[in-house]
Amino acid sequence: MYFVKTEETIRLSEILAGMILVFSLLFFTCVLFPAEGIRLSSHLTLTFPSVQDVFGVSNDNVRVAFTIDCSESGFSNFVSEPEQCEKSALPVKCTPEQIRALPVQPIEYPHGKEDALDNIMSELAALHSGSRELVRILHYGDSQLEADRVTMYLRSRLQQEFGGGGVGYVALNPQIPVNPTVKITMSPDWVCSVPAVKYERSAPLRVGHLLSSVKLPQKQRKAAWIKVERRAIKSYPTLKFSRVKLLLTNSHAPIFLEVKTPSKTIFANTIQPNAGLQRLSLSTQQSSEPLTLSFRGNGCPEVFGLALDNSVGVAVDNIPLRSSSGIDFVKVNAPLLEESYRLVGAKLIILQFGANVVPQVTENYSVYEDQLYRQLALIKQLSPKISILVAGVSDMARRRGGVLASYPNIEKIRNAQRQAAFRAGCAFWDTYEAMGGKNSIISWAYARPVLATKDFCHLSNDGATLLAELMYRSFAQDVRRYMAMRRAGNAVSLAENLASQ
Repeated sequence: MYFVKTEETIRLSEILAGMILVFSLLFFTCVLFPAEGIRLSSHLTLTFPSVQDVFGVSNDNVRVAFTIDCSESGFSNFVSEPEQCEKSALPVKCTPEQIRALPVQPIEYPHGKEDALDNIMSELAALHSGSRELVRILHYGDSQLEADRVTMYLRSRLQQEFGGGGVGYVALNPQIPVNPTVKITMSPDWVCSVPAVKYERSAPLRVGHLLSSVKLPQKQRKAAWIKVERRAIKSYPTLKFSRVKLLLTNSHAPIFLEVKTPSKTIFANTIQPNAGLQRLSLSTQQSSEPLTLSFRGNGCPEVFGLALDNSVGVAVDNIPLRSSSGIDFVKVNAPLLEESYRLVGAKLIILQFGANVVPQVTENYSVYEDQLYRQLALIKQLSPKISILVAGVSDMARRRGGVLASYPNIEKIRNAQRQAAFRAGCAFWDTYEAMGGKNSIISWAYARPVLATKDFCHLSNDGATLLAELMYRSFAQDVRRYMAMRRAGNAVSLAENLASQ
């Protein structure tokens, strides 16, 4: 009996061999493909399922059905309810009260530099004792700070405790023109600076402490204006301020500046040509009317910021730098930045970055540590008396093969930020641990009320306020400790003086 190969048997054997070849290729691709994927661009990463994903091996993380976009370009909001969650300090569906129940995350200080924040502590203690000074705090960050988020709560609590009012300096060239408390409109004559994060020329960027500016070009006689109006949003505190300040230069020719409300003129005078940075401070007497600043003449003013302040107390500037990793200060004209810090009276700088570093997963962050250290060293060189607090990266999560968990590099980035801060003699606050540590952003996203968006990168308005509360608790704890030690030291000195008499 003979076995005759038919066309059908040949076809089946070829199909079987082809299937075995395909499955073999897929298997080896699963094994050999990088777990972190292949980064094709800043916003696109090519990934492939692992062997565990293919065979359904679970590690008890949250499983969801959506694609995470942790870039600054947008959010992905379609997500299923979580099924399982890896053990963490918080339940999956937590409440703000459970987060507040976490221990206060202490501010950390480098060895031998436990006085890193003493200058700002001394300024606040003086305000508490009746000082009539204005203490300015600059709060830099990435898109987490946009629309005055986080900063607004810090400002409110500090002003309740130490006095003050207004929203501080606001950029006239914000990357995202959203401010819940003040609306600024300008005539089309103004030319805006390039955002520092996107500036690539070798010449230093001409901007002040807001890292942005607007200017009138050198051309024919001009008549430009800037209008300031107060927004009325119920969820935000009423904007109250008594002074308007303008930070500017004017070159080439005189220009006439008029500042007025619908009912009165506050200022009308000529600004003479001067290459140096000038600060103009005007009293508004707590007026609630809109302000218009009009420029007329042949001058070429460059405006580096407009402040809405009180004369005394605490002022806190909100300075969000979208897409920044906090390494753009070295691009700025250093003498101009130094003069800006001096004129605005900056006493504390808070740097809150890291979200834009996270998606670039790598094994070592020593390069980022060095980059961040350069920024801190530059600021301290320009203004040695300014205290600096580095707020570390917040938790962020991503999906890999249907499994949602914190990025594996969060703690490495946090450690690099801490080390850079300590090398520069600056204080450090661990945002990641304050939130609850690993996978905390997942709990924040499913909290009631929702504390983070479903991109598992950005905080909601409620979440930003809660994070600011956590930061303020830590800061206030050290302020109270400093003031107690100061009172004790004064008491000891008084006792010694009495004993020596």
